Amino acid sequence: MTTAEEKMFQEAVSAIESGNKTRGKDLLTRLLKQNQENPNYWLWMSGVVDSVKERRYCLNQTLKLDPQNKLARRGLIMLGDLPADESLAIPFEAQKRKWQLPPLGPVEKPPAKVPWIKVGISFVGLIAVIVLIVMAFRSNRLWLFGNRNLAAMGTAIPTPTYPASPTTTVTLTPRIIEPTAPWNILQSTYTPTPIYVFTPHPIVEAFSIAMRNYQKDDWSEAIKYFNQAIQSQKDAPDLYYHLGEAYLQTGELSNALTAYEEAINIDPDFAPGYFGRAKINLLREDTIELAVEDLLISVDLDPNYGEAYLALLQAYVKEEDVESARDYLEDVEILLPGSPLLDLAKGRIALFENEYNLAIDYTEKALEKDLTLLDAYKFLGEIFQASGNPKASLDPLLIYTRYNTSFDPEAEILLSTAYAANGNFEEAIDLLDEILERDPAYHEGFTQRGVIYTTMEEYQKAFEDYSRAFKLAPKSFNACITLSEANFPLKKPGNAYQQASECQKLAENDNELAHMYFVRAIALEELKNDVAQRDWERMLELDPEAVLPEWKATAEFYLLQYYTATPTPSETPSPTSNTRTVLATTKTPTNTQTIKPTITATITPTK
Repeated sequence: MTTAEEKMFQEAVSAIESGNKTRGKDLLTRLLKQNQENPNYWLWMSGVVDSVKERRYCLNQTLKLDPQNKLARRGLIMLGDLPADESLAIPFEAQKRKWQLPPLGPVEKPPAKVPWIKVGISFVGLIAVIVLIVMAFRSNRLWLFGNRNLAAMGTAIPTPTYPASPTTTVTLTPRIIEPTAPWNILQSTYTPTPIYVFTPHPIVEAFSIAMRNYQKDDWSEAIKYFNQAIQSQKDAPDLYYHLGEAYLQTGELSNALTAYEEAINIDPDFAPGYFGRAKINLLREDTIELAVEDLLISVDLDPNYGEAYLALLQAYVKEEDVESARDYLEDVEILLPGSPLLDLAKGRIALFENEYNLAIDYTEKALEKDLTLLDAYKFLGEIFQASGNPKASLDPLLIYTRYNTSFDPEAEILLSTAYAANGNFEEAIDLLDEILERDPAYHEGFTQRGVIYTTMEEYQKAFEDYSRAFKLAPKSFNACITLSEANFPLKKPGNAYQQASECQKLAENDNELAHMYFVRAIALEELKNDVAQRDWERMLELDPEAVLPEWKATAEFYLLQYYTATPTPSETPSPTSNTRTVLATTKTPTNTQTIKPTITATITPTK
């Protein structure tokens, strides 16, 4: 146990002994995420968990690590899991109190008196107890009602406000409402992290030690011994691959990438090296294409590499290339029959097609095969957020992030969104601060923190984060247009216009081009510049499916409210000019409500 662990453990013990079980449980959870091999952590956790199942699991884990632990054995005996053991009973001699009665003198019996004061106090106490019982049964904080969904306060991530237009409301009917934490049910997962290649290195003792730690998820020790093994055998690509896997699990992405590339350099035909490098590139939106290239090389080198096929399928779904994803479904079904991860991949395809209930069906099937599959809980969070119900995503995402031991910034971004949707802005900001401290180049983290600050109406802080995100990802259309939108709350429509114009060259499809025209037109309207008419019309000329209904409604509102039926296009936009002179000949619709659109930064949920 390190000094930092010892300090945290002592703090947890002190908190529990002082009656603050919530604080103690939180500290022990963090300790167990760092080190699951300490029996004392599990023993103390058994005293603060909420259910008998959790207590039983903690005590079993304690005995697994320390078979002679008497306190754990006594606890399991009390739960009825172990037979009575006389050796664990406290000896009668140790139970006897060593005291004697004082000499008895003559006792004079006093006259009987009625203790009216005590009777009165007892009566008042009885009334108080009855009131408390009634209040307790009406409360949702009693342990008996621990699984009741509480009404969550707060607002979701802000969305643009536009002229009123009919929108489709998605009614989600999930059957998984409160998924049970994995370690409450089973002691081990059905789907452990696969080891693709396990080449024995009998001469290198460090390799054997490294693999034992690898299989126990003790990544720091695995890294230590893999590095030692590499010093003895520098031409083994699998050693570098496993080293990269360990680094990836700890979030040391640059070290992981270096290890994977070294494996490729040693053996260009080593499929896992490309697969590992692809996993790094899959974490960032701007490098997904590189990941796909590596995955294609990987499955070409090894046509039986099921995990690589599965990752390729997932990458295509992330790129919204569903047709290509479907091409690999059959390969995965052949190579990984019965894999719950395949069900999740099918669920992702359903999510992309906005079939939210179908996505939940596939998630249920995955959980039927493996109740401890953490990715299923993460995916539930994604479904809820994509369907416009981020509040409901908090529970499954908390389960995933609480028990996941590997580095997953995407899940933490989702969790920050869930926190904000439930009004827990401080938790959301703290989480994003931790992400960015760990990886200062993670531009999605700055974008997300900007979204939270926008929700909190701290617009200057939001603008600064959006600016950092765009500097880190200058080729990202989303980072560019979000920075443009961030100028509106600061009353800087001219800057919004200039920034939106920069985004035009980054737009890769009609949807992004429509978004750019919309934001730029709104900026021109704020500047009272009639050149906005041209952007409205250009947006409406694009593929109708690329133009959101609210964008279309806004364009039609302005065109009818302020511009003639046959406008004369202007050749050169000038965002600072004030040339709105056509109001006298405006074709004004009847019963048109004057609604002024406002822009707030948004992030489209990842599908």
